[in-house]
Amino acid sequence: MVEPRYAYADESGDPGYAFGENSSPRFVLGVILPEQPERLIDRLLALRRVLGKPATFEFRYHQANAAIRQAFFSVIRDESVAPLVAVIHKQYAPADFRRLGKPGIYSHALAGLALRAPVELTDCKLYLDGSGKQKQFLQGLRSQVRWACRVANRPERSWQDIRLLDSTHPLIQCADMITGAVAEYANHGDRRWLDMIVAQITVLWHERFEMGGEKRNSLD
Repeated sequence: MVEPRYAYADESGDPGYAFGENSSPRFVLGVILPEQPERLIDRLLALRRVLGKPATFEFRYHQANAAIRQAFFSVIRDESVAPLVAVIHKQYAPADFRRLGKPGIYSHALAGLALRAPVELTDCKLYLDGSGKQKQFLQGLRSQVRWACRVANRPERSWQDIRLLDSTHPLIQCADMITGAVAEYANHGDRRWLDMIVAQITVLWHERFEMGGEKRNSLD
């Protein structure tokens, strides 16, 4: 696998723990490491034209019908995108972890994926789905992920930088679609779309906060 220069990430679910008020039981964060990002962008834009969609159309898993999902994942399974996906089972999170809130769950997911990735990431810039001024959140995220990698004696695994990128970017949309397919299976047991791309997935990590209970590259 070629060491990536750029990575793109999106999430499914929310980072909260108010389960009685409709917080999601799982937080899924997916990162793609496209080997040829420019070619993938061109293919996704071409697909949008073939589908007859306007320039403002975005590929979004939860808004896409079966025909769009079929067309999209048919393209993706022919591309080298090496997805890294974390499924955080929030209902098992201990109280001290829950107190860390949104920065805690994002940094835990990103550090966990970085440490499990098959390549070094020191030259790789990570783009998260988002926009606006979130300087404090991003600074904290960079610091926490670097700290986690240093503690694990793997500083070379930390992302070079973490930035925001608007959802209009095709590769953020690609991360959304892949993350959505994994979340669909994790939350509802429906693996129809996941099966189209499961051979592409490099890391599928389920975090249940069990001592020594890690399952790597497991659908469960």
